[in-house]
Amino acid sequence: MLMTDISIDSLNWFGRNLDFENVRYFNYSASGFEFAFSGTKAICKIKSDSELWNNETKCWLAVYVSDLNEKDSKLPLDFWLNIKNEPDKRILIDKKYAEVVLFESEQCRTVHIRVLKLSEAAFAFAGFCGLKIDGTLLSNKNNRSNLKIQFIGDSITCGYGIDGVCEKDVFTTAQERSDKSFAFLTAKKCNAEFQMVCWSGIGIISCYVPPEQNSANDEILMPLLYPYTDRSLSRRLNIEPEVYQHSFFKPDIIVINLGTNDASYTRQINERISAFVSGYRQLLETVHRCSPASSIVACLGVMGQDLCCAVEKAVSIFKKDFPQVSVSVLKFDVQNEKDGIGTDYHPNALTHKKMSEKLVEFIKINKLDVRSERS
Repeated sequence: MLMTDISIDSLNWFGRNLDFENVRYFNYSASGFEFAFSGTKAICKIKSDSELWNNETKCWLAVYVSDLNEKDSKLPLDFWLNIKNEPDKRILIDKKYAEVVLFESEQCRTVHIRVLKLSEAAFAFAGFCGLKIDGTLLSNKNNRSNLKIQFIGDSITCGYGIDGVCEKDVFTTAQERSDKSFAFLTAKKCNAEFQMVCWSGIGIISCYVPPEQNSANDEILMPLLYPYTDRSLSRRLNIEPEVYQHSFFKPDIIVINLGTNDASYTRQINERISAFVSGYRQLLETVHRCSPASSIVACLGVMGQDLCCAVEKAVSIFKKDFPQVSVSVLKFDVQNEKDGIGTDYHPNALTHKKMSEKLVEFIKINKLDVRSERS
């Protein structure tokens, strides 16, 4: 069998990707790559630091494969075309270098393959080292006129604990399903390109803190994470953090779902709530200046609504300073125990589906799906 090496830049990439020493890291939730080819086998080499993590926090990938007919094989790739509700493979990366068989068939087939990261950036990373195919690579240009949505959030956006059961399961990355999160489902329903910048436990002025802790946890906060391609990974690789080039992905809509973890610290204390309002308003400005043509939707509520009024206040203050910007607030319904609860009281797949439905309807009603002009 003669296998052909395929270059990194011959593939379509999504999410924020960091290049270092001939490896392209796709570390954030639901980041990865796609390609189409006619042939019988495709194998990629993945690098990870999973050996440094315990069995509960290793890297998981998903592989989606769909057949292309002759007409579709000549068109730009559509990520969502014929994509299944469940991946064809879920793959645990448990060593430093892993050879992953993405596709294998006795007969030549023309297929569209997507590889995305199910687990999040806070745990073991994933890096692309190479791809080999037995067959012919097709043109992998995609439809750049699609709606683009960026999601900024915490564990909820990551899909933390979706496949687990509250008070029964201990969290593992095997339960983490970025492909079942409200963000991924929203992008699918909108036929949108997407990008997720999310991290479990993260906040704006404080990460999650337990009830017995009275001080803020500012170890890693979204205002310090967002401006960089992958600040945490850069530290792990012992390199200077790379400032993200926002021209790589120009979102029409930016969805922010933050505040759940801050609420563990603010605790209805006015001084702390004021600090949260100020921090949220500043994050809105940062996000706007990075993507000035984007509409912004500020969301909160599925795991608690303590800071919903504070989010509304921050948005109101921001609007006074930037009246030309489209920014709105969406309050999610608190998750219902009758629908089931995921690991560590996180929303499960059914709740994420309901969140997505509400967000999609909100986008339609507010006519936020208008395509931005791009250079």
